[in-house]
Amino acid sequence: MAQILFLIVQFIFASLFLFLCIAFATGAPFVPSKKSAGEAMIRLAKLKAGTRVVDLGSGDGRLLLMAAKQGAIATGFEINPYLVLLTRLRAYFGQYRGSVRVSWTNLWKAPISDADVVFVYLLPWRMDELAAKLTREVKSGTLIISNSFIFPNWKIVDKDETNHIYAFRIPINT
Repeated sequence: MAQILFLIVQFIFASLFLFLCIAFATGAPFVPSKKSAGEAMIRLAKLKAGTRVVDLGSGDGRLLLMAAKQGAIATGFEINPYLVLLTRLRAYFGQYRGSVRVSWTNLWKAPISDADVVFVYLLPWRMDELAAKLTREVKSGTLIISNSFIFPNWKIVDKDETNHIYAFRIPINT
């Protein structure tokens, strides 16, 4: 019995390490946003009831819960199944059960076309690739809020310099 338990624990640790490596390779390792950074992201998003928020690489779901608190409909996409489970538990046992969803999905395959606001905290060398995805897939006028890193070829429309949070808007097609 002890050997089986030992093997189960080893499998859990090995799979956790595997998903941490996969997340790093995709450009979005789990690095929790500081509380002040999360608050700045929510503030710059200017969320209203019914705003559709997407968090690419939603981690433990803290931004999703903060957005739901503002009345947003929050959807997260996370590659680590352990973090998906944690977010689902936090949403289920919290007061925003109907307003928070999270999917076990690679952010590069996440369906984001309905988003009004997109939150990102991606490694800098993947920002150009993400800019291309966002430009292709979200509607004109969508607000993109980035933690720490900028899109090199996009104009910053708002920022919180203290917390290194930057807001960008997908150009409106005329």
